[in-house]
Amino acid sequence: MSTRSVIPIPPCYNKDESLNLDGTLNYACYLVEHGATTLMTTVGTSQFNLLSIDEIHKFNACLASAPCAKIFGIPPLSTLEAVKFATAGTYQNDSYLMAVYPDRFYSVKSIYDYMTRIREAADKPIYLHAMPMRNGLGGEWNFTSEVVLQLFEKDVICGIKEEHSNLQASYNFIRQLPKEIDVIVAGGSMRRHLYLHSAGANAFLAGVGNFFPEIENNYCTSIDNGLRGEEEIAQESKLFDVFFKYGWHPSLKEGLVCLGLSSYYYRKPWPQLDALAIEEIRKVILEVANGK
Repeated sequence: MSTRSVIPIPPCYNKDESLNLDGTLNYACYLVEHGATTLMTTVGTSQFNLLSIDEIHKFNACLASAPCAKIFGIPPLSTLEAVKFATAGTYQNDSYLMAVYPDRFYSVKSIYDYMTRIREAADKPIYLHAMPMRNGLGGEWNFTSEVVLQLFEKDVICGIKEEHSNLQASYNFIRQLPKEIDVIVAGGSMRRHLYLHSAGANAFLAGVGNFFPEIENNYCTSIDNGLRGEEEIAQESKLFDVFFKYGWHPSLKEGLVCLGLSSYYYRKPWPQLDALAIEEIRKVILEVANGK
């Protein structure tokens, strides 16, 4: 599979904190016009914790008309509600659903049953949001290659959003998966993908691509041609040096506002940044824009 960037979409709001769906769709269209090939809605960037189920359906539906591939997230719900969600939305042929397990880890069977029910409701394979979860017996549990392979071989999933908490363990995890699985790595964008590419990762969740998709597309072309995309990673690193200092999601919002790609308004509670942080974020956004 060719290397690609997958761009997560944050919601846009009106002054009264209602969803600004027109603003969200305008942003999606901007991304596609600048080379984005796959958009994603997901529990974190898309702020599912701040939206009602009806709003999540509307948010997903407003992006359905974007002329590219889509992966629509399902919020963490009970099995009955997740099945209901999978059959209620406007999800077209060029889109897939992505499910996250909603509880602590107790057994592989409970995960398998949950994902299987959603896949049956979706009527085609889904994506697994393979984020770490609390272990009901203590500590943290990360998805294993055995669990993912079982879901893939049973035609339950076609891909994963990979978020292993240990990068070296992530490499070994991905290396043991079949090449046919669509592996989208998250939490580091191009730099994480560069490390995990040789293990079998073919895609990554966007970083600088949320603003300038062409930068990440150039990286993808470099990787597919046997190069390392060093110039693009340098641009990403310049952005990350500032954004990670203040938190990715608040910085993402301010960067989009700076470029006129989102409204100024938020939905509370939201970590508002001070004037100095906003100035630094806007400065680095313009530096990256001028250097691309």
